[in-house]
Amino acid sequence: MPTIPSSGSTLLSRAARRRLPLLIPGAVTLSLWQVCEALVPVAIGIVVDQAIIPLSWPMLIVSIIGVGLLFTVLSLGYRFGSRFCNAAREHEAHALRVEITHAALTSANLPADRASGEVLSIASADADTAAMSFQQAGRGIASVLGMLTAAVFLLIADPVTGLVVLIAVPIGLIIVALPGRSVSAKAGAQLEAVARAGRSASDLMHGLRVIKAMGGEPWAVRRYRTTSDEAAVAGIATGERTGRLAGLGALVMSIVLAAVLIVAGLRLIEGEMSVGALIGILGMTAFLTEPMRALADIVGQFAQSHGAASRIATLLHDIDTADAADTADAADSAGTTSATDRPERPGRAAPPTITLDDSGLSVRSWDVGDDRRIDFTTAFGELTCIVTEGADPAANLLGALGGHARGTGPDRMIVSPHTVDLFEGTIRSNITMIVGTTDHPVTEDVLTASGTDELLGLVDGGLDHRIQELGGNLSGGQRQRVALARALDADPSVLVLHEPTTAVDAVTEARIAEGVTRLRRGAEATATLILTSSPAFLAAADTVVFVPSTGPALIGTHHELLAAADGTAEAYRQAVTR
Repeated sequence: MPTIPSSGSTLLSRAARRRLPLLIPGAVTLSLWQVCEALVPVAIGIVVDQAIIPLSWPMLIVSIIGVGLLFTVLSLGYRFGSRFCNAAREHEAHALRVEITHAALTSANLPADRASGEVLSIASADADTAAMSFQQAGRGIASVLGMLTAAVFLLIADPVTGLVVLIAVPIGLIIVALPGRSVSAKAGAQLEAVARAGRSASDLMHGLRVIKAMGGEPWAVRRYRTTSDEAAVAGIATGERTGRLAGLGALVMSIVLAAVLIVAGLRLIEGEMSVGALIGILGMTAFLTEPMRALADIVGQFAQSHGAASRIATLLHDIDTADAADTADAADSAGTTSATDRPERPGRAAPPTITLDDSGLSVRSWDVGDDRRIDFTTAFGELTCIVTEGADPAANLLGALGGHARGTGPDRMIVSPHTVDLFEGTIRSNITMIVGTTDHPVTEDVLTASGTDELLGLVDGGLDHRIQELGGNLSGGQRQRVALARALDADPSVLVLHEPTTAVDAVTEARIAEGVTRLRRGAEATATLILTSSPAFLAAADTVVFVPSTGPALIGTHHELLAAADGTAEAYRQAVTR
């Protein structure tokens, strides 16, 4: 994976380094085009002095051939230069989208304030805007070289006019570049506002059914309108600042050109230059308008690219920072260090040591708060359920299990989260995670154990029934069944489920618990760990681990814990019956 950039400038520098094979030939060929354009008025002046005024037919023929060759090189230079720079832009935009998407999908620690709508906005709009810097770089280098060519010609044709250009142009460029930081800030604010609007829309779409059921459409409209208006205001502010920058560039360009024309006119009146030289100077002065206007636009566009790159770098850095601790956890889970050897991280419980060997899954030194640590083992062929009164111990355990799963591969261990993610496609493709086929088998045992067989009887097309984006045409319980079928179909050695049946009724839950137990228990190479307070799963479990908010933990069967007489057992009964 690419090194995580620390800032927008670092990200753009990294992008430039890895696109050098395209950026260098693009800049060279675009520069060739711009230099040839700068030489067009020079060629015309030479034609006037050497062919038209002397009325020389041989020189006119040579001049026509020379001008034709000049325009041929000019045309090909622009064609291939644009192709190289556009290829660099598209490749880098794709690479940034892949990097952002990979980081978001593979991280178990996506920052809580980064909703899917915002991540999608960064992976699409921001990635495209940041990659625009390649077009800006190629065109900017070409514009500078074109202006240098013009300055050199003016120095040769008339030193005074050339000096005016060499002095006035850099001053003008500095004046135009000064507001660039302000444009970058406005562009960043606009992109953040657009991301907030996308996040709001994503949240509303997730809860659309609930909103409609509660008559909350007016509230939803007001909420989205507010965020959308904020994005519009930010966009207007960016456009206004960019427009001011473009206007400033046009003003500076006009002043420079006026100075050049005044000096050239005075030199002509004094008889210091020929007609051809005058034509060349006037043409070169007119030519200068294009690269100067391009540079003024490039400053504003680069500021927007820098703002987008800064947002991408911030997101990647946030994800990387959140995952950095879990990298050590994964190494710990592999047995390289013990839990007692690891330094405590402020505000966070030390993760347990996870070990997966030929006998099963072992959890050691699970920190559940108040200096309490728990050890337990889920042997192959067994089902273990975890009940916690607080959310933090469960999150700690799930984080450690997820980190270990990423290091072992999906055939060894799968951690299925409580949040259900379905994708546009069919029920079959959402179970098998194979798109574009209608004949991939899903066993009857998996469909029965997950309760998906009942769903197939309610929809048209069975396994090939179309699912809308995010599973919008299925109920919460139906989505949970499909997600459970997906986890069971993968048939990993260790399967970890987190509250897999909270959205189904009690009868269906009991049937699913029985089916999962029948499918997973007794197999020589499968172990199942379920974090749940479902009485149906607890009754079917070989071992139950109960972690109260205070007091000692209990480990035993469901019936043993219910029959216990101390206060912890009473807390367990309340936890599994509420």
